[in-house]
Amino acid sequence: MTDQEYLLSYGALGDFGRFRPLAPLACRRGQRAVARTPRGVEIATVLGEARPGHAHFLPNTTVGQLLRLLTPDDEEAARRGDDAARRLFEEARILAAVLALPLEVIDAEVLLDGEHAVLHHLRWADFDPRPFVSGLSRTSDCHVTLFDLTRSTAAAPEEEEADEHGCGRPDCGTGGGCGTGGGCSTCGLKSLPDLKKYFAGRREQMERGAPPVV
Repeated sequence: MTDQEYLLSYGALGDFGRFRPLAPLACRRGQRAVARTPRGVEIATVLGEARPGHAHFLPNTTVGQLLRLLTPDDEEAARRGDDAARRLFEEARILAAVLALPLEVIDAEVLLDGEHAVLHHLRWADFDPRPFVSGLSRTSDCHVTLFDLTRSTAAAPEEEEADEHGCGRPDCGTGGGCGTGGGCSTCGLKSLPDLKKYFAGRREQMERGAPPVV
């Protein structure tokens, strides 16, 4: 592995981090690559070379592996993953209704490795996720992880629940953020329908093959 590092963006939420090629590799901004992220092996977009100052602002970010630039075989695998994600999305919505779960499924991702999937959802009450996750893992034949868009692992318990007018972020409502009139000065989303609209747009963008905006 080289000392060379790149900033890569990955996933529907546009997460990003520092990645190091296994061998010297010249990458340009906007190119698509295959990387090993904290979630698994997936497609990422090159944002640019990582500079020494980036490590200061991303001190807790593990340096991932940049495996290669995207190949035609990877493109085909990505298409299969998109098809699998659409099936997972529909199956998750049906199963959530059958189990009468207090959640709404917003988006689904199946990573390039075909072994890991992420289900983005909004919830309005606590529930036992095990029957839901185990059922989806069996039908999709991959490990399914739930990502709750209304919560943050850093949020205090009383801050975790998002109401109709909030975005669910722990800082939503501070500094002139969400209030009874709705809206968030931090993220710009006014309500849960705004979140749904946002992720519908992200899904459409990903299906067109456009690189994520960060």
